[in-house]
Amino acid sequence: MPRPLRPVVEARRNHIINVTRDMISEVGIEGITMRELAKRCNIAVATIYNNFGSSGKEAVIAAALQLDFGGRFEELDDSLSPAEKVKARISQTANDIKGPLRDYTKAVQYFYFHHQQASEIRAIIHDYSVSEFNQIVRQIEARGHLETWVDTKPFADDLVTQVYALIVKWSQGYIADRSLKKRLLQAVCLQFIAISKAKTRKEFIDILNN
Repeated sequence: MPRPLRPVVEARRNHIINVTRDMISEVGIEGITMRELAKRCNIAVATIYNNFGSSGKEAVIAAALQLDFGGRFEELDDSLSPAEKVKARISQTANDIKGPLRDYTKAVQYFYFHHQQASEIRAIIHDYSVSEFNQIVRQIEARGHLETWVDTKPFADDLVTQVYALIVKWSQGYIADRSLKKRLLQAVCLQFIAISKAKTRKEFIDILNN
C-alpha cells in the first residue's frame, strides 16, 4: 500500500493537475509543453518530474484525465436497469460537455482520433467508457436478455468509437447543442436494441419513443 502523500506534496500535485486541465482546454493535449506548464505552476520543470515520474508530460496529463474520467464515471446505481443506466450516463455526459467541459472535451476528443501512437493517455480516454458499457452488457446477460451471437468486447469498443465520433461532429458544429443528447441516446440505444431481447429490448425502445 503506497504511503499517503504529505499535505504539501499533495497540494503541489493537485495544483499541477489543475493547471494541466486548464491547458488542455486552451491549447489541447499535444500543445502542452513541460516548460510552459512549469511556468504557469511557478515551479521548476524538475519538480514536475519529481512529482509524476520520468515520463513527465504524459504522466501529468494521464493523471489529469484519470481524475476527470474517474470522477465522471462513478459507478451507477445497481438498482437501475441497463436502459436507465444508459439514459443517465448519456444525459450527464451531454450536459457536461455542452457546459463546463466544452473546450476540454473538444481537446480530448481531437487527441483521441488524431494521436498516432498507443499511449497511457489514449487508453484512459477509451477504457473508462468501454468498461462501463461492458458492465451494462454483463447486466443484460445476467438478466438472460442478451442475444447469443454477441461478442461483448468488440461491441463495447466499437460503441465507444461511435459515441466519440458523434462528439467530434458536435465539436465541429455539425450537431447542435440542443440535438446532442438525442443523437447520443439514439446511437447508443439502437446498438443495445440490436443485442438485447425481451424486456430489456423494450426498455431501450421506450427510451427512444419518449
